[in-house]
Parts: sequence; C-alpha cells; structure tokens
Amino acid sequence: MRTFSLLVAALGFAALAAPPGAAEDLTIVSKVSRGDGPSQTTTSYYTSDKMRSSQGDHEFIAEFATGQFTVIDNKKKEYFVITKQDIDAMAAQMQAQMKQMDEKMKDMPPAVREKMAGMMGGIAQSIDVQKGTGGRTIAGYSCENWIVSMGELMKNEQCMTTQLALPVQTWDAFKSFSSAMAGMGPMAQNMSSMYDKFKEMKGIPLASTSTIKVLGKATTSSTEVTEVKKGPIPASAWALPAAYKRVDSPAAKMMKKQ
Repeated sequence: MRTFSLLVAALGFAALAAPPGAAEDLTIVSKVSRGDGPSQTTTSYYTSDKMRSSQGDHEFIAEFATGQFTVIDNKKKEYFVITKQDIDAMAAQMQAQMKQMDEKMKDMPPAVREKMAGMMGGIAQSIDVQKGTGGRTIAGYSCENWIVSMGELMKNEQCMTTQLALPVQTWDAFKSFSSAMAGMGPMAQNMSSMYDKFKEMKGIPLASTSTIKVLGKATTSSTEVTEVKKGPIPASAWALPAAYKRVDSPAAKMMKKQ
C-alpha cells in the first residue's frame, strides 16, 4: 500500500492537470517543506511519452509506452521497477486475499459486514472538494484557491492554474494505472470516485498546503512552484543515479513469499 499511495500521489497531479488537447513539455521546479524539517527544492519533468515527479525524498518515473514505473528512494539510495506484469500480479494477489476475506465475512452479522466494508472502501466517500476564495500569481501564472478535506483527518489547500497544461498522455497513463488497481479491493476501487471529485478542480496546482491530524498531532507540509520551463527536456533528466542499488519491487517480494 505504501507503493500504491506513492504512485497515486504522483499520478494524482496528472489527473488534476489532464487537458483535452496537446501541451508542451514542462519542467517544474518547486520548494517543498514538511513539518519542522528543512525545505527542499524538487524538479519534475513532463513530456508526451514519460514523466518524472518528485515527492520529497522519493521520485517516480512513468514510461507511458511500456506502462513501466520506477520508484526512487533518495534516502536509502535505491530504486525498484514496477512493470505492467508486476501490477497485474499485485492485483491478482489482492483479489485472492479479498476473496478469502469475503468468505470469512459471510459468517458475520450483516451490520458487522457493512461496517467493515465501509472501513475498507469509505475513505473516498469522506473527501470534500470546495472552491475557495481569491487567488494569487505564482511563478508568473495566476491561480485560484481550492480546499480539499477528509473529515477531521486532512485538509489540503491548493492554488490551481488553467494557464498551463500537461501532455495528454500523462492522463492516459493515470487511467491505465487506475484501471489495473481497481482489482485490489474496495479501497482501490473507491479511488475512481475520489478522482471524480478532484476533476472539479481544473488546471495544475502551483501551490499546496496539507495538514494531517493523527492521534491529536498535526503535521503540515507545503509545496510551491518557483519556476516553470517550457520546451524539450534533455535525456539526462531521465537518468538514474549511478550509485543507487536496484532492489526487488513489492510485487517481486510478494511472489517470493508464495
């Protein structure tokens, strides 16, 4: 699920930005801060055939033609590759586990079954998307405020611009990934309804501030774009650090345990 969350986070940006037409290649530089830690500068790249997105200490590369994903852990100095076959294998394993769980739940009282199903798939239902007030100019582009909340657990404020658009293939990659994940049970299936709500926010987020509360403790993280470059992206932008070690993907680890 950690890997699933990382992929969704990276492609979720693409889902919000999906335009109905063509767009130029983009290089987006952002300032990221989490909690009391020092801020970081991250650079993300978007073209018609691949994307590389930074999520703090992690990076994510998607190759649209092959459906292959590379997840890079800059703290551990390692990376793993997830192929389409890996995603299919993870989905099949999760389906088998969900089937076993369904069999066990048949002997439970109806009220208990309903509550458990809600716990597994109800996260998306608690998502609320509202248009905020006002806006501002960031990195030369105007944006409007939106607020996304998940009950008392999470609040996310974003400033969205419609003056930029990502290559449409980025959206196609998200749709393909989302379809594959749909077989992983109620939580994954509800991602579709969650992104239907996100579609109300048009454009690309230029700034985002999130506050998450867990056991009474609030953690805040923020991202703000500092520079946007349009035009061809050099091949070096897709290179993996030479000193990083390749490790097994979560799918490979799951298969070894069988």
